[in-house]
Amino acid sequence: MARPNPTLGGTPSAEGANVALVLVVNDDVDMLKVYQAALEGMGHRAMPRIDLEPGPEVVIESGAEAVIVDLQAKADAESGLHAIEALRKHPRTRDVPVILSTGAVREAERLRGRLASLSVPVLIKPFQIETFEQLVAEVLPPPG
Repeated sequence: MARPNPTLGGTPSAEGANVALVLVVNDDVDMLKVYQAALEGMGHRAMPRIDLEPGPEVVIESGAEAVIVDLQAKADAESGLHAIEALRKHPRTRDVPVILSTGAVREAERLRGRLASLSVPVLIKPFQIETFEQLVAEVLPPPG
């Protein structure tokens, strides 16, 4: 099995196209399905997780080349932000693209400065699939 190659922006498939593996962490199964369908529709692979904090070890072990995490992925109101901060501090995950998703608009606004300092775009729910696809395209090269 081919290992992810961050230099190429994805994992070479049998056809030679570079396909990114995206770790998606959300506490809502329906949202995980939406993210997975959209990512696969774009030609990427999704690794949906409902019960996981996407810390550096998980990202490294999985080979994920990008992470989409909900701000409130666990009971803690800022668990997604804490996970992102841990990713940015680890030398092997500091450059992994991350998208923070949330329906907590006021909370996202309150955290805007911290998120900007971490270079993390925010996807506000509910969203149009086109908005999601555009944000993913900004942080990952297209497959192929």
